[in-house]
Amino acid sequence: MEESVYKVIEITGSSKTDMEAAIQNAISQTAKTVKEIRWFEVLNTRGYVENDHVAYWQVTIKIGFHVDQKIQEESHMKSNVSVNKGKETSGKYRCLVCGYIYDPEKGDPTAGIEPGTLFEKLPADWKCPECGVGKDQFEPM
Repeated sequence: MEESVYKVIEITGSSKTDMEAAIQNAISQTAKTVKEIRWFEVLNTRGYVENDHVAYWQVTIKIGFHVDQKIQEESHMKSNVSVNKGKETSGKYRCLVCGYIYDPEKGDPTAGIEPGTLFEKLPADWKCPECGVGKDQFEPM
């Protein structure tokens, strides 16, 4: 067997139906931008309870994907650029419960949040428009 190099990332998937669907959602969404996925490992499982019933299953997994030499070189070049420019983020935040993405360029029209509003400037009582959780359940992208 040829020796390989893998990169590992941590992802949380969610599903209204069950844990397996949450895992599959995490892998399916990740596969849209990450190629050569080879394995996953379940780190933890939790749920979001609403009205005394499980509303969402959440499963955090590690995903391992194959890195070839070309990808390693590109990654190294990108990391050098980001080190030189400082920490850069897209400004977008992802809901850990349902996967909704808050995009400051779009705002949240359903809550009267104007386009251009940074996540940090959202009201403290702002809720995810998809599943209703608070800002503390979001992670930067």
